[in-house]
Amino acid sequence: MSSGYIPPKREPGPEEILDALREAIFNDPQLTEMSAEEVARQLVLGGHLQEEPSPALVADMLQALEAEEGGFEADELSEEGNPT
Repeated sequence: MSSGYIPPKREPGPEEILDALREAIFNDPQLTEMSAEEVARQLVLGGHLQEEPSPALVADMLQALEAEEGGFEADELSEEGNPT
């Protein structure tokens, strides 16, 4: 028996957004210069996601990606400056 309840549209989760961002930024590095709202739209327009994610969540995921990249660079620098 169906109650006729229609759930709200499914918003992509953090992991899904992070994967989409990695792919989208690889294809178009200029996305890192755009606002979170515009990036959210571009993820849908570019076919990376089916539903537009929350701009706040996109902003959080962009920061996480930036921290990830910074962490990799710091690791590489510390290895280069530390002869073993």
